[in-house]
Amino acid sequence: MGWVEGELGGIPVRIYRISFSGELSFEIGTPAGRGLELWEKLHELGRDLGVTPYGTEAMHVMRAEKGFIMIGDETDGTVIPQDLGLGWAISKKKEDYIGKRAQERSHMTSPDRWKLVGLESLDGRMIPDGAYAVADGVNSNGQRNTQGRVTSTYISPTLSKPIAMGLVHRGPDRMGDVLEFTNPGGEPVKARIVDPVFFDKEGTRSNG
Repeated sequence: MGWVEGELGGIPVRIYRISFSGELSFEIGTPAGRGLELWEKLHELGRDLGVTPYGTEAMHVMRAEKGFIMIGDETDGTVIPQDLGLGWAISKKKEDYIGKRAQERSHMTSPDRWKLVGLESLDGRMIPDGAYAVADGVNSNGQRNTQGRVTSTYISPTLSKPIAMGLVHRGPDRMGDVLEFTNPGGEPVKARIVDPVFFDKEGTRSNG
């Protein structure tokens, strides 16, 4: 999260050491009116290095390989930091903060919450986005009970297989368990609960 302010090729910039891709990366901010100029300058200077642009879909795949969450995919109004393995980010020193009382409610501290895990397809089929992991029994409406849902799903070029992330009932405590996921119009997909970090768990690539 370090940053510097200066010029790059004569163009004013702020350069941030930050990465959503899981690689050794930097983000560059520049006045909107100089954006195209900077873009063309970077491509010109990087031509001999084989520089190439990549889009948001590639970035989403890369972040999922590293287990990085996406706001709006892995999160919604029901998800709290502890569900995502981010309990360390909540202050243990402050006497009070916004949301502290909510954090202490029994529902928030229950071990029965749905928590983030990785999902590995058993037969190589992609697990549908938004698919639910079915559970035994039915609810009061006669619908099958569920025990989790897929939040992100991609084909990983790095690993040459489909990968997915999801929120699962007591997920981190159930590593290796096999779940059956709904697949509208097709056969259910079975997947194993695994670590949500599929690639470079030690972070050597982004910390290099």
